[in-house]
Amino acid sequence: MEFTVQRSILGVQKVLKSTSNLTRPIVGKELVLYLSVVDKAVASALIREDEVEQHPIYFTSKVLQGPELRYQKLEKFAYSLVVASHRLRPYFQARTIKVRTNQPMKQILQKKDIARRMVQWAIELSKFDLKYKTRMAIKSQCLTDFIAEYAGDKEEESTTWELYIDGFSNKMGSGASIILVNKEGTQIEIFLKFEFSASNNQAEYEALIAGLKLAEEVGVTKVMIFSDSQVVTSQINEEYQAKDPNMKRYLEKTLEYLRRFAETEIKHITRDLNSRADSLSKLASTKPGGNNKSLIQKTLQEPSVVKIEAKQDVLEISGSDLEWMNPLVEYLKFDILPKEEKEAKKIQREEQSYTLVKNILYKRGISTPLLKCVPTSRTAVVLEEVHNGICGNHLGDRSLARKVIRAGFYWPILQKDTTEFMKKCQPCQMHANFHVAPPEELISITSPWLFTKWGLDLLGPFPQAPGQVKYLIVRVDYFTKWIEAEPLATITAQRSRKFPYKNIITRYGVPHSITTDNGTQFTDSIFRNLVANMKIKHQFTSVEHP
Repeated sequence: MEFTVQRSILGVQKVLKSTSNLTRPIVGKELVLYLSVVDKAVASALIREDEVEQHPIYFTSKVLQGPELRYQKLEKFAYSLVVASHRLRPYFQARTIKVRTNQPMKQILQKKDIARRMVQWAIELSKFDLKYKTRMAIKSQCLTDFIAEYAGDKEEESTTWELYIDGFSNKMGSGASIILVNKEGTQIEIFLKFEFSASNNQAEYEALIAGLKLAEEVGVTKVMIFSDSQVVTSQINEEYQAKDPNMKRYLEKTLEYLRRFAETEIKHITRDLNSRADSLSKLASTKPGGNNKSLIQKTLQEPSVVKIEAKQDVLEISGSDLEWMNPLVEYLKFDILPKEEKEAKKIQREEQSYTLVKNILYKRGISTPLLKCVPTSRTAVVLEEVHNGICGNHLGDRSLARKVIRAGFYWPILQKDTTEFMKKCQPCQMHANFHVAPPEELISITSPWLFTKWGLDLLGPFPQAPGQVKYLIVRVDYFTKWIEAEPLATITAQRSRKFPYKNIITRYGVPHSITTDNGTQFTDSIFRNLVANMKIKHQFTSVEHP
């Protein structure tokens, strides 16, 4: 076959037509964002999902430099999402973006004890409608991984860390020992001293929860857990059933932390194989803290899970007492939305303003710290304490609502409840300076035609003017609002009669009615004879001016 320029152009066009090109978003189709991270680069891919396949819309990548290279893996994933929101801002502002990742992005960004840069990123991302979903199949993730690998070096495979735990409870007290070690020999040893009484099983759970928190802070994604407590390991592996209510709560708390890791496995070992953690517990519990210089010692002031007996004193999220908080808690904790589409969208909008801390719902504020959400059954207690408690000073409804917020509490109808509460407060009703409203609504005076209804009144005294005048007699037409006035030296019934005759009757004709107050100059017989002879209706107002 003869080679020609035309044949080459046709060949190139054929290749370009067969290549998958970037597409544009379509109304009604979801946009999905995939994230990828390696040691020296982050990348993302914005995808449009159809029923069968996915179509790429845009790719972003950034090479990490300087301090960015020292970010932890989860911080790099969050930074990748921030970079994507900067470069693809029009897409983020106009649509709901579904973020698919195998990292606990949503939980990390909602934590209150994260690094300052993570807090800034969380605030910046909160203005977008983002949905965090677990990445199930690879699909377009391979495109994002390719972009990240092309921009930087290949990511090293994460190693599996081993976590050894042991809890104890005796007459000397209770505590736990934790040992976190990896294949390279890096080892972290921590001893926890409990300031509360705990059973052996409770101490084992506290040790496990503290160990998982430590592994999460270190940046571990794969962890193998070893414990000599057969009860705890069997309950987590679903071999035993947790019947005690407190143990059920500890089990739920532990499973919640285990879900934050990519891979987890817990095994039961005998006490002799867990001798290092066991001896660590005995050593730390028998010797003073200053004798163990290489050992990290911490004190746990309260248990990770509040006992069932104390739930009446602590505003916890449990049972039917939640009421308005139920949908938010179910979505934040279990990712469950209401069946109604309108209610589901409302929960998704409001979810950015709320967070769960130790199984308690809090509302985020712009210029205030986290506000504890109060169930409806406890709002009256909060209002009574703030309004009429030790530091209460019987504030008004608006001031009371602001003081409740400053005290750290919130519920949606706070302003309405404070208004109703004020109406029921007996001291406020007795001592407040209320305005006495009229027995019925005031009726405005109108005129159907110009110059048919006039208002007449006297004003003064004013500073004396030439001619010793210091009063004014004024008339106003109710229809046109036309005003005329005349100065007076003294106020008499004769002068009050002369003014309307000269300025109203002789100029505009006989009016239908004249409205005055109850002054003696208008109730005198001289003025009344004038309006009676002219058949003018004389109307009186209240004490105020007509």
